[in-house]
Amino acid sequence: MYCNYFGLRESPFSIAPNPRYLFMSEQHQEALAHLLYGISIDGGFVLLTGEVGTGKTTVARQLLEQLAEDSSDVALILNPRLTVQELLETISEELRIDDRTDRSTVKGQVDGIYRELLQRYAQGRNTVLLIDEAQQLSVELLEQVRLLTNLETSEHKLLNVILVGQPELLDMLARDDLRQLSQRITARFHLGPLSPQDLPLYMQHRLAVAGLNRPVFPDPVLKQLYRLSGGVPRLINLISDRALLGTYVQKQNEVSMETLKKAAEEVLGEDLPVRIPAAQSKRGILAAAVVIGLMAWGTGFALSALYQEGSVAELSASVRGLFGDVAVEPAAPVAKPVLRDRPITLAELPAPAAGKPDEREGDTQAELADTRALGGKAQVSDFSLASLQFTSVSAESDRPASETADSPAIGLPSASWPEQSDRDLALVQAYRRLFNVWGIDYDPRQQPVVCDFAAFHDLACLTLNGDVDLLKQIDRPVVTRIAHEGRAYDLLIMSLSDAQARVYLSGTERVLSAEELAAGWQGQFTLLWRPPPGYATPIWPGAYGDDVAWLDKQMARINNQVLTTEPRKAYGPGLIAQVKEFQSSKGLNVDGVAGPRTLIQLNNAALDNQPRLAGEGR
Repeated sequence: MYCNYFGLRESPFSIAPNPRYLFMSEQHQEALAHLLYGISIDGGFVLLTGEVGTGKTTVARQLLEQLAEDSSDVALILNPRLTVQELLETISEELRIDDRTDRSTVKGQVDGIYRELLQRYAQGRNTVLLIDEAQQLSVELLEQVRLLTNLETSEHKLLNVILVGQPELLDMLARDDLRQLSQRITARFHLGPLSPQDLPLYMQHRLAVAGLNRPVFPDPVLKQLYRLSGGVPRLINLISDRALLGTYVQKQNEVSMETLKKAAEEVLGEDLPVRIPAAQSKRGILAAAVVIGLMAWGTGFALSALYQEGSVAELSASVRGLFGDVAVEPAAPVAKPVLRDRPITLAELPAPAAGKPDEREGDTQAELADTRALGGKAQVSDFSLASLQFTSVSAESDRPASETADSPAIGLPSASWPEQSDRDLALVQAYRRLFNVWGIDYDPRQQPVVCDFAAFHDLACLTLNGDVDLLKQIDRPVVTRIAHEGRAYDLLIMSLSDAQARVYLSGTERVLSAEELAAGWQGQFTLLWRPPPGYATPIWPGAYGDDVAWLDKQMARINNQVLTTEPRKAYGPGLIAQVKEFQSSKGLNVDGVAGPRTLIQLNNAALDNQPRLAGEGR
């Protein structure tokens, strides 16, 4: 009813699993990568689980969209409440096995499937069995599916199986009588809700696919939507659909808070989260107004001091949402807290993870998600980032005028660690200097979104979790947080050796010993890197585009080869094999998926004009 009113081609919040509307958050990208990886290896099971409404089926449909029709066959089982005989008949029908096959017995069905799989294997085709709602499979059916994976030649398995289901499936597979099946699972991923940082991008994506390129959900409404839905995509869609309908009925241009709450009441009913009493809500709004007014007064005073006196030291940037789910963006006449309302190349920066950093050497997982922040359960080591936003800060150089690139670095005895009372300003200084290392002058007043500014200069942001050895492997200057005597310090690591690190801390270059760095290491760091042209997501097998051509040229350069033809734009077996060999040589996860860590290592091996921690490059 509301599509024509808002200028939409179709409803953007349908709960049907349409792959066009799949929003590839980091964890959804990783889930898809797990499925692709699982069917690329020789037989076995791939497991995708998640709570109701988190997008499991949509990810599975996206997988089917990516499989090449000329080389893959898929048997899709949507209703697994079947007998063994019915399951085998359904698989035969999905694979369009000749009706002359004897289907009167289980043995006849299995023999017919085996003959068909052998014939398709001889033709170079890959066969996949995908079972949705697999938590409904009985133990008997699961055992029969396991037996189907025994169909093989002397060298290869003939069938890959993907099980998609709710968390109850994990409990079933933990049974002792299903341990043989559980041991054959080669890739697992648990899909959680969207993160608060993902929600604005998710809404923007679905509205844009449906034909609307302007925001209709204001930032406060988005935050309330996340609280009401818990980040579950299905609930987000149901509530948003009702909210748009209510907005249409009221002939408004944007969804109001009241309209959203009424929509949530209709969708959630008794499950609606506890409401804030009206009086308390009004007091909260009044308090927020006072705080915003004080912030605006303080920002105006600081800017006045900045332009009249040129003093960076007197400026205190009010950016307390820098690493949380809310960023602060300058607005006239006062700064207001906002969530991101437009898509960017990579994902939002999540809050720093606490605890011991994950030190695995994976690459695909690293490029696709940090499930600690997103609610998934896969063990991954790093993830991509994208947005940092600041309030007004000085455009003056944060290095003293007397300091030059040739100034000697000074040691950092314990007594000389600075107060860094305004860590936000210190972080701004670190990023300004990071861009300076890349030969770029960064003025946060002109572009407060760090990674948008990086993308304008053909760079990308990446945040990783790991130890100092990972930092050395990546070999890029990084912005990180170091602990010292109970305090946290934001700084830029400019160079690194086995003995010491040269850092930029609160406007001064200093030296940390290797022991100090190791003692204060927090595990998370952010860097800039140069992606291939046209790069938006990891380059999966079967991809096509300019980024694949770049990859082909880089591999040829590294292997001291001369391309006699145009670079390949299709990511096929030959190039995949080269990438896997390269990944193996660099200690990365050998999966053929070219994500940020693989591409950074390619840059390290093929280029010599990029900033390096080891002192090479620019």
